[in-house]
Amino acid sequence: MDLVFALDQSSDITELRFNETRNTITSIISDLNIRESNCPVGARVAVLSYDSATSYLIHPSDYRNKKHLLQLLSQIKYSKSREVRDIGNAMRFVARNVFKRTSAGASVQRVAVFFSNGQATSRSSIITATMEFSALEISPAFDDTGTFQVLPVPPDGEYEPLERLRRCTLCYDSYVDVAFLLDNSQNMARDEFKGVKTLVSSMLDNFIIASDPVISDSGDRVALLTYSPWDRRKKDVVKTEFEFTTYDSQVLMKRHIQTNLQQLHGEATIGQALLWTVENLFARTPNLRKHRIILVISAGENRERKEFLKKTALRAKCQGYVIFVVSLGSTHRADMEELASHPLDHHLIQLGRVHKPNLDYIVKFLKPFVYSVR
Repeated sequence: MDLVFALDQSSDITELRFNETRNTITSIISDLNIRESNCPVGARVAVLSYDSATSYLIHPSDYRNKKHLLQLLSQIKYSKSREVRDIGNAMRFVARNVFKRTSAGASVQRVAVFFSNGQATSRSSIITATMEFSALEISPAFDDTGTFQVLPVPPDGEYEPLERLRRCTLCYDSYVDVAFLLDNSQNMARDEFKGVKTLVSSMLDNFIIASDPVISDSGDRVALLTYSPWDRRKKDVVKTEFEFTTYDSQVLMKRHIQTNLQQLHGEATIGQALLWTVENLFARTPNLRKHRIILVISAGENRERKEFLKKTALRAKCQGYVIFVVSLGSTHRADMEELASHPLDHHLIQLGRVHKPNLDYIVKFLKPFVYSVR
């Protein structure tokens, strides 16, 4: 996410009000995951001030980490201005300068938060700027049209609107529950199974794991299931390696994968495994995330009736589950196309042998996919 805060520094702003606004931004940033490297994880933040003109207070290149960013924020001082406010001009500055080099697309969320102490002097400039924002897919948090929001902050210290900004505009509900559904059947050779274990471990690095997966509303949660034989006596097609609430770090998940995950044998039954995952794993998990991903790793032909797999996958997708499929070996493409979400170019990878270049490709492909889901 690229995030811009714009402070009103026009002629009617008092030092007290300016400091309150700066402290509000500090409070919001304290709760954010801030980007600290070239890896697109966390928010990339810029802070501006505006009256009739707009200028940078903090550029994204000015800080190295969250601590440094907060330090720079604390050093911002009030400066008396004689100019009137022009929010429209500030919006156009953000669109044409701050977001100018931002990559477009669903994987990059761009949010602009404008703090204002009163009415704008020019309504037409705001309308023009709003049209530019819509064209550039930027979400300013200050209008009430559905795309934009007005968040009035009363002088009595009531901060409920800011909490709404944190949870809604800044996408605190953009975390995911992702269930890995791993083919553990006779279709996969022993060496391939070892490679897939390494693959799943590497994939975990794409997620921000919840520190308390049972009660926390923030953070991603990961579950790992394996599917193989259909036991008609136990009606058990899925083995739960760990659930969404089992582990609170990638380290523990990776340790489980390398030490506890064992290969089973039997015929692949993807449809039954998918049905079990939706009706059991997700159904009994507290605080389900808005975005739910089922990531299937398949290594051979599915032995179920094609119509059953098609109906089961369609039902899951209609319920809001995103199904991403990694197809290895001789898996029938038609089955995998029925299983994966659309568009298939975004949700289906079909490769041959399990070897390092292919595994690296999958890991790199998964990163923008996860961000597009968010």
